[in-house]
Amino acid sequence: MKKKLFLSMLAGMMALGTMAQSGEFTVKGTFEGLGDSVRLFIRDLGMEQLRAVTGEMQEVNFDLKDASLLEIMQWAGEGERGDRYVTVPAIPGEKLIVTKDEKNGEIQLSGSQFYVDYNEAQNWLEPSNKAVEIFIMHLREQLDAGTPQEQLMEEYQENMPKLTEAYVSALMEYVKAHPDQDAAAALIAELPDEVEDIEAAAALLTDRARNSMAANLYKKNLEKAQKEAEEEAKKYALEGCMAPDFTLNDINGNPLALNSLRGKWVIIDFWGSWCGWCIKGMPKMKEYYAKYNDKLEILGVDCNDTVEKWKAAVAKHELPWLHVYCDSEKGDNPVWYYGVQSFPTKIVVNPEGQVAKIVIGEDPKFYDYLDQVLQ
Repeated sequence: MKKKLFLSMLAGMMALGTMAQSGEFTVKGTFEGLGDSVRLFIRDLGMEQLRAVTGEMQEVNFDLKDASLLEIMQWAGEGERGDRYVTVPAIPGEKLIVTKDEKNGEIQLSGSQFYVDYNEAQNWLEPSNKAVEIFIMHLREQLDAGTPQEQLMEEYQENMPKLTEAYVSALMEYVKAHPDQDAAAALIAELPDEVEDIEAAAALLTDRARNSMAANLYKKNLEKAQKEAEEEAKKYALEGCMAPDFTLNDINGNPLALNSLRGKWVIIDFWGSWCGWCIKGMPKMKEYYAKYNDKLEILGVDCNDTVEKWKAAVAKHELPWLHVYCDSEKGDNPVWYYGVQSFPTKIVVNPEGQVAKIVIGEDPKFYDYLDQVLQ
């Protein structure tokens, strides 16, 4: 789904998906200026190649069971610079027309409204894409000129995060400005595999767009990122180990230690007022807190908020359990102890003080688990 090859250097920006209805996906057009050097590849959600088409073509139809990926590759001819590589969403029921802009050589997308919108989205991202492209070309030129790789790596590590942040910001702005577009939903799959970013972008969509077939393109990414974050968290807080104790100030400014809750089941809920998925899960949390309040305590650990925003969110959403504030610049930081990398993260601690389960994101199975251990 990357319009330009250089975006492949940003890890995790290849889109995957989940199951949906099947249908015919059509790629058509004269492929003006592309010639017989063009190859089309359709890949399924596991990146397995389903079909390849080579040579001159006017129209190609693919029978797809779900949102997939269409790779358009144009091999560079003699005297030309570099192969062209474009990956775009392949959505059953949609029609794509591919042409080449004779002025700048870029591949242009049109066809059904989805691809008109998707092309608009890529044009929106062009400035941030171009900045990354220029930087990568600079590094390659420096490498060819003999600059030590260690020096270039330092330059990469210093500058790429800022360029990536600018790209993510531009993408978020597009989704915010077009919340009901299927193309905006598909665009989210081009985010780096950070749970927080994917969830924040998805929260900007309307319910219709969030449940569209195009949205499948980011949902597998989210699932993968959540799984990786969960595995990473387990390195620091393995299930079955004693839960690291910490002491933070509660909402009244008094110190509250995790170990003081020993004897009950405890859910340590790492959240923030800024986290859409955290807030979305609060009604279910309140339901289960009321259901098992004689056996269960919830300790909300607010992260990346001001004290004022934290207290306002607790009041606004009427969260009845215990709350503490995590100041990342001083005092205990349980985010480190538990390897929290995305929000919400829930750590279930048994009455003996052992970590019983780690859950990343909002998962209905979490509440099935609570029913099993608390009933």
